[in-house]
Amino acid sequence: MNGNRFYAFVFFSLTLLWGNSYGDINNVLTNPGFENGTTGWSARGGGGTFSITTSQKHSGSYSGRNYNRTQPYHGIQQDIKDKVVVGQTYLISGWVKTSTTASSTVKISIQKTDNGKTTYSTVASGTASSSSWVPLSGNYTIPEVNIIRTELYVYFEGPNSGIELYVDDANVFGQVPASGSSDANGQVNFTVTHQTLDGFGAAGAWGEGTLTTLGGSHPEIYDILFGDLGLDIYRLRNAYNEDGGAGYMDKSGQIINAAAASLGHPIKILISAWSPPDNLKSNGDTNNGGTLIGGPNNYNYTGLADWWAESIAAWSGYGVNAGYISLQNEPDYAATWDSCRYEPAQTTSYAGYNQAFEAVYNELYSRWGSSMPKMIGPEATGFNGAAGSSLSTYLSAIIDHNHVYGYAHHLYNINAGDNPDAYISAMQSFNSSWGTKPLFQTEYEKASNPSAWPDAYNLALLLHNSLTIEEVSGYFYWDLFWYTSSVGLVSITSSSYTINSDYYGFKHYSKFTDPGWQRVDANSTSSNLRISAYKDPCEPNASVMIINTSATTDVNLTLSLAGFTPQNSEIYQSTSSTYFAYIGTFSTSTPELLPKKSITTIHLMGYADCAAVQADNHQLDSDLNGDCYVDLLDMEIMADYWLNTNCAALDNCEGADFVPTDCTVDFLDFADLGPQWRQCNNPQDANCTPNWK
Repeated sequence: MNGNRFYAFVFFSLTLLWGNSYGDINNVLTNPGFENGTTGWSARGGGGTFSITTSQKHSGSYSGRNYNRTQPYHGIQQDIKDKVVVGQTYLISGWVKTSTTASSTVKISIQKTDNGKTTYSTVASGTASSSSWVPLSGNYTIPEVNIIRTELYVYFEGPNSGIELYVDDANVFGQVPASGSSDANGQVNFTVTHQTLDGFGAAGAWGEGTLTTLGGSHPEIYDILFGDLGLDIYRLRNAYNEDGGAGYMDKSGQIINAAAASLGHPIKILISAWSPPDNLKSNGDTNNGGTLIGGPNNYNYTGLADWWAESIAAWSGYGVNAGYISLQNEPDYAATWDSCRYEPAQTTSYAGYNQAFEAVYNELYSRWGSSMPKMIGPEATGFNGAAGSSLSTYLSAIIDHNHVYGYAHHLYNINAGDNPDAYISAMQSFNSSWGTKPLFQTEYEKASNPSAWPDAYNLALLLHNSLTIEEVSGYFYWDLFWYTSSVGLVSITSSSYTINSDYYGFKHYSKFTDPGWQRVDANSTSSNLRISAYKDPCEPNASVMIINTSATTDVNLTLSLAGFTPQNSEIYQSTSSTYFAYIGTFSTSTPELLPKKSITTIHLMGYADCAAVQADNHQLDSDLNGDCYVDLLDMEIMADYWLNTNCAALDNCEGADFVPTDCTVDFLDFADLGPQWRQCNNPQDANCTPNWK
């Protein structure tokens, strides 16, 4: 087929595909004829050398050349992920030639990576040699996006190793994404469920004294850290029997009490050990790594188990009840601060994490039975580990997996803060191997500058990937608060605080979800959108989180809902210039504008108004007048009956007698009203926190 006949064939194929109206149908490839050097193209398969050449050309002055090839798939490729439209069919073609007279099979292929899983498709194939240029052509329909698409390459491949491959005049003809804005459809199917959430958490491991001092002059800091953030789990450092430990535990108890007042319910607690006390350490120091005493053959696992059991009892004396514990923070890392090294199984140099875990479990179970805290672990630094032993090696060594509630890890060892997609493959692999139990990401923060907007955006991407690819049940930010500028979700001093941008990236997922919620199916037709959704299985309450990853294109998303019809809604959005801004309500009939590089949370509620909440027995106990607010009107009722001793005859003094056995409105009743002061549960008020979650 000569060149004119080939292009006539291309034109005929386009006509069949799209008729005579081309509109925005174009060649979406960058530098299709290699006339602008190597721009847009790269070597394929991690092998061969890619360049342009003037010695071989189909038209113009240049063609693409791949030489020093050692595998048939070493070729020439271009990423078209952001250049095509999902659901549309593209005519893909190009001219191919080789460096030998012998015939070789050549192909046009597609590499697609969704959710960390890579698949390959052949678009066209033929036979080429050095004698003439050979045309290849075929159709490819862009598949719908299943949560995350990170790669979509078109590439030319095929000759055996050692044979040079030449490509020229490549084409991917089809619809070009709209410039500036595009339309997309999506659906949330609330009838298809995935993992159940344990919740979103963050740590308070140092700086508690600074926070409690700040809270004395700025009590609103507790609402910022807990109620406004919707935090579910507070992670603590087990400082029992350590220098300064009693003070840390006392301050932590104060913070946890304030958290309960802010949230309107107790917060769940995870206690992790950064190090056992120095008397249990081989180096006699809580810092600088070390391991348990007693090596190389008689490590003191019994002493460690006793310390853990005694610490849980001691924590309860400060009002801190552990829901979860982790034997050791980062057992694979010997830090200069509080740390302790364990190998997956015992060696002559280090105690075994598996034996330590089993000893602690057995001791706690002997004391509390099934009411003991849930044990998670190993909280390694990352999937690959920091000292040679991978996360999977630690888990494989565990003696009895029935004793483990969930598998926990951190996300260090690569720069996930700047490249959240770098962990996608590892997340998928980890879920495949260990997803039979709840999975926890219990610590991560980018090492520098978490106050800048790109970090908030990247944090949201990392949360999305963790929730949808790894399918974690719990996700923890490292420091909820920190006493260094621009560090932590909130930076604090003893007299002031700064809310950093990461706070809002985290809030998009934590604010309108709760422990016990389930992730449900969600998808869209746009490869630019990452969408996930969650529902309360017991009450009509749900949330949808959407990230527009495009740096150039706004998306108008029309979202349908299957299995849930909300009566009320609220939408919050963050961009580089606005953080968690209320932008209105949701409708399935109205497209929602998702600006480029933005995060959007849609909160869906099944209750239309205050009356519906009250009718379903979700009233606030201290809402004496039943208007869904605990405020001065309720205080007025309490004041009217203050010190009245005849409440039994007065309908418990209109409910103001919260302790009806004494028939008197007094400070005991005021103490019950206080924790709910200024709370509200009116679904028509965007400032209210629903108490039916």
